[in-house]
Formats: sequence, structure tokens, C-alpha cells
Amino acid sequence: MSSRGLSLSLILFALLTLFSCKKEIDTKDVEVEAIVKDTTSFKMYEMSPLASLMEEMHAKGLFLKAQIEEGKTDFGAWPEKHKEILTAKMTDPSDMDLFFTYQAEEYLRLEKILYENVEGDKKEQFNNLINSCLECHQKKCGGPIPRIKKLLIK
Repeated sequence: MSSRGLSLSLILFALLTLFSCKKEIDTKDVEVEAIVKDTTSFKMYEMSPLASLMEEMHAKGLFLKAQIEEGKTDFGAWPEKHKEILTAKMTDPSDMDLFFTYQAEEYLRLEKILYENVEGDKKEQFNNLINSCLECHQKKCGGPIPRIKKLLIK
């Protein structure tokens, strides 16, 4: 075989090798990589102390609603922890203004009536309490309004 034939054979062999090694991208690998990138940038939401307190208050509201619907009128001692509504750190500190403070004090006043006043219509007292929540949330943080409305006793 001549050197020209050998050179041509080597070039042909190199070209065949090059084109046969074409790398194919597996779309599954790309999707998995994208998912991994998305989940590694995820940050867990941490509730502010006030949001956490309001979650507890909502749970207490569900309990009170059930008690009132069963005709009960004694709910035990007023939960003093709820006073923290006046001082607990908010998600957005700029929301702690005179309106919020007034609404929080009104909530506590209505809650004490519900717990401590043996006389009166408990359903009405409870709904007044829940309406005070709605009044504040309509001005401040509207997100929980649908959940709060479900607490109202019809």
C-alpha cells in the first residue's frame, strides 16, 4: 500500500471514528438537573411570631366554634397568651401601627367578653370576635380572610 493510500485510509478512519462518537443528550438528565437546581434553591418559609400566634388563635377559634355549636357556654380561662398579639414580631414590621394596635386591643376585649361573661348570646359574641379579625385583615393582611370567614357561625 502506498503512502498516499495509507494517508487516505487514516483520514477515513479518523472521520468515521469522529462521526460515530456523536454525543446524544438524554432529556431525562436535563430534566433531573433542572429539578435539582430548583429544589436546592428552595428556602423553607418560617412564620413570624405573630403569624404563629394567629395560627394558634385560629385553632382556638375552631375549638370555640364547635363548643358553641354544641350549646356549651363555659370555655375555661381566657388564654392570656393572646395578649402577645400586641407585641409579637410581625412579618412586615411596618404593619405595627395605631390601626393594628386598636384592632388587637378590640380583639382582646371581645375575646374576654366571650370567655368571662356568662350572660349573653355566645354565638353573637363569637361572631363579633371573628368579625374583628376580618376587619383588621381587610386592611392589613388579606391572605387568611377565607379561612377566617369559615369560623363564623351561621
